Amino acid sequence: MKASMYFNYTTRSLLRGGQRSILAVFCVAVGVMAIVSLQLVGQMINGAFTNNIREANGGDIAVTSQTPLKPSDLTFFDNLKNKGTITAYTPTISGSASTSLASASTESFTLESVDPGTFPVVTPPSFKTPTDGTIAGLLKNNQVVVDQNLIDQYNKKVGDTLTVHASTSTGTGAVMLHVKIVGIVKNVGVFAQSNDFMLISHADYQAADPKLPLPYDSVYVSTADKAHTDQAAKAIADRFPIANTVTADQALKNNQAQVDYIKKFLEIAGLLALLIGGVGIVNTMQVLLSRRRVEIAMLKTTGYRRFDLYLLFGLEAGLLGLVGGVVGAGAAIGVSYIVRNLVQQVFPIIIPFSLDPVIIGGGVLIGLVTALIFGLLPIVQAANIRPLNVIRELPGGHRVGSIFLTIGLLLLLSVLFCALAIVILNNVIWGISAVYGAFIFLALLSLVFSLVVLVISVLPVPERFSIGYLALVFAGVVVSALLFHVLPTFGGLLLVV
Repeated sequence: MKASMYFNYTTRSLLRGGQRSILAVFCVAVGVMAIVSLQLVGQMINGAFTNNIREANGGDIAVTSQTPLKPSDLTFFDNLKNKGTITAYTPTISGSASTSLASASTESFTLESVDPGTFPVVTPPSFKTPTDGTIAGLLKNNQVVVDQNLIDQYNKKVGDTLTVHASTSTGTGAVMLHVKIVGIVKNVGVFAQSNDFMLISHADYQAADPKLPLPYDSVYVSTADKAHTDQAAKAIADRFPIANTVTADQALKNNQAQVDYIKKFLEIAGLLALLIGGVGIVNTMQVLLSRRRVEIAMLKTTGYRRFDLYLLFGLEAGLLGLVGGVVGAGAAIGVSYIVRNLVQQVFPIIIPFSLDPVIIGGGVLIGLVTALIFGLLPIVQAANIRPLNVIRELPGGHRVGSIFLTIGLLLLLSVLFCALAIVILNNVIWGISAVYGAFIFLALLSLVFSLVVLVISVLPVPERFSIGYLALVFAGVVVSALLFHVLPTFGGLLLVV
């Protein structure tokens, strides 16, 4: 058979399929869109947590303590600096602050008191306004810098003044500040994970209440290399045992563990959508091929072998998967942007938008492989059609053999999809658990709905109200109400029924 025959027959068959072909493409596209968009979001979250971890940690070492450090405690860090163990350090005071809005309601934000001469010890922050602004040049004479979120929240602008009521995170006191906004800092670098914050100098913070000691709750340290980081971290932990001392490497490991769980959750959610799309492919391919039983019988009588039919229908399924993969991967770009914005609104985290061409290209490949896997069952069933049975309009195949063939194909389908899941999740245990856990859940869900349908089918249809019917309805309401306390969603549905 000529190679052009494969392509021509496949494309004509898909065009004749019309809406059913579009439905198969839609099933693939939805599954690919879900898994690619969630993978992209997971990659963005991974970048937000792990890239520039030194800036996110505030330095090579971050020391935080619920018991405030006194100014005299800073001499220890001066000694480390003089010895060359650390290169720089900066103490900060963080607390909750609020101010009255025009609507007379009160919202809180983070007020951070810093030393303008040493903060931060990592890359200096970037300013939106003024573009050439610096911490040392702006934080003086009760002037403050804020981020864009705080500007939007309070409907303020650079040059406005406001009264701030602040309390320290250690609970050592509260102050009232009259400040002027002189700069807007970007949420990048050291402020990448921060939202709704205001920076003020230590001098202006203490001037609001000279009797209030400066209760430092954090000290950020920079070092020359990893060896000095480990040495300084050990010395700090020995000197301040109740403080939490975290190096940039430790922060990276902690963040990576959290991000890995988030990425796995998003990828499993995408796999479930891909599985549902695969079920749609099976049903659509079965309908497409069952309508061509006579055509398949004619192909077999003219000399086409079973292998030729496998190749023809496999190309058909592959073309559906390829088109669906391209459409789904393209749509995933827009969906990932929306999901990323939703995650930013739910969690206080800034997630830079980025696209990974490997994930997008892999989505197209996933669509192709998924269509081939779930098209396997209808393809093999169609290729096993006996021409004589079609001519005589007899049911195809031996019933027992057909049942065993279907069971074997379903098992093979589950194994192949499980292998695909293992590749996507890059974890054998996660892949097997996700796929077969989903199969068990769908089987139980199908059983529950079958029982519901069975119960509804055997219930009598009353011609008029009776005591027995009312008692049955009352019992159903009571059972639904009890289930609602245990399983709110399922109980609510039963209550509606």
